[in-house]
Amino acid sequence: MKQLIKQLQMRRNQKFKTVRPNLHIPVIYSSIISKSFYFIFAILILTTILSFRENFLSSIVGIFFISIFWFIFRFWKKCQQAYLNGINYNLQYMIVSNKFYESQVINGIEQITNHLVLKYRETEQNIEIYAMKYGDKYNDLASKIGSLLSSSLSLDLGEMTETINQVTYIFPKFAENRLTWEDTLQTAKLTISEKVGWQFGSPPHVLLAGSTKSGKTVMIENLVAQYLRLGSEVKLLDPKKGELSWLVGKKLEDRLGYKVVYNSPFQIAGALREAVEEMNRRFQVMADNPDAYISKGKVLSWAEVNGNYPLVIVLDEGIAFKTEAETTKEGKQAYQEAMSNLGSLLVKSRQASIEVIVGLQRASSDFIPTYMRQNFGTALLLGSTTADLDSCRMMFSSQDVDYKTCGIGTGYIQIDGVIPQPRYVETPFKSDELDFEEYFDKACDCYWSIRNNDGLSD
Repeated sequence: MKQLIKQLQMRRNQKFKTVRPNLHIPVIYSSIISKSFYFIFAILILTTILSFRENFLSSIVGIFFISIFWFIFRFWKKCQQAYLNGINYNLQYMIVSNKFYESQVINGIEQITNHLVLKYRETEQNIEIYAMKYGDKYNDLASKIGSLLSSSLSLDLGEMTETINQVTYIFPKFAENRLTWEDTLQTAKLTISEKVGWQFGSPPHVLLAGSTKSGKTVMIENLVAQYLRLGSEVKLLDPKKGELSWLVGKKLEDRLGYKVVYNSPFQIAGALREAVEEMNRRFQVMADNPDAYISKGKVLSWAEVNGNYPLVIVLDEGIAFKTEAETTKEGKQAYQEAMSNLGSLLVKSRQASIEVIVGLQRASSDFIPTYMRQNFGTALLLGSTTADLDSCRMMFSSQDVDYKTCGIGTGYIQIDGVIPQPRYVETPFKSDELDFEEYFDKACDCYWSIRNNDGLSD
């Protein structure tokens, strides 16, 4: 029975409701009603006590009525609390307290004549708010109330999407369970959290920024393992010669049997040159074999054809690459060539199943020009850098987000075609108990299983 009532209640909540703000919200009178209840309750108690000595039966009746009155009062308080905590009241209060309305005095009473129109519904997982756009004075306001709605509902904004006639705000009612590194080797797509992920190539390329101690390098290492799980060839361009080279790169070279790590400016430039040559080679193979790469009127990408595999280029700390390269004339030339090839990969390599991951402390134009940033399908900003509005502006196309300062391993992500507005995310957690060697052994086993197509490792 309880389950049936719950289902009926949820079905009722899932219907769209329109908020109709009232200047005379009942909460104003709740204090008066409460005092009246207490006054009547006190009189009943006093009357019962006085009649106890004279008529015992009357006292029993008095106690009975006091009990009923008390239950009625408690029920009223419970309903009042439910109303005050309800979605409708909170949205009404937001509209009225922020004066998102116009009013006129009609028959001596001030009445609302126009207001910001909000609709809402509640599902099992989310609360959805729809700010309607009717071309009136509140049209532009509809896309700027995310922070106010979040405060009104006491929930973090999960997603915001805007169309020509409405802005949709989705607030998850329950926090996502944070994934672990081990979890990310169990999924068929590239995964950041329970609800955030994307298929390889849809979209291509990842721009990852974050200051020192933001969790950026840890996230890159995890992405490398996820790409290996897909059978991707990996090249690590690490001008800092840091843990990406020594902890991950050397391990992969031992297991995969080819050169993975590139450190010097000339090595990095050479790796990017080879990647462009590989891209062009793949395009030529595809052009020479149209029957294999065209299916049902669609041109397949390189990795969609059986026997072909992706290539992933990871460049960590691009500024370090630029700084070291510009110390010599030859280094400057290598840097210019590398940036030209990087631009070519970002623009053209999707069909060839070649992806680029770039890690930076700050996504400034000092290393990544604006035209290049626009070609990264996934943008992830981690750590305290989210408090820097300039960094957020450079990373994300949307500025209608109330960014909060994040800690290690948390930040904001935007994915073309998947998450159109930046949303808060917690990246996969790397436990201190994680056996790093064993973890990458598993990732390499997945790599060889796909490559050999028979479940065997090397």
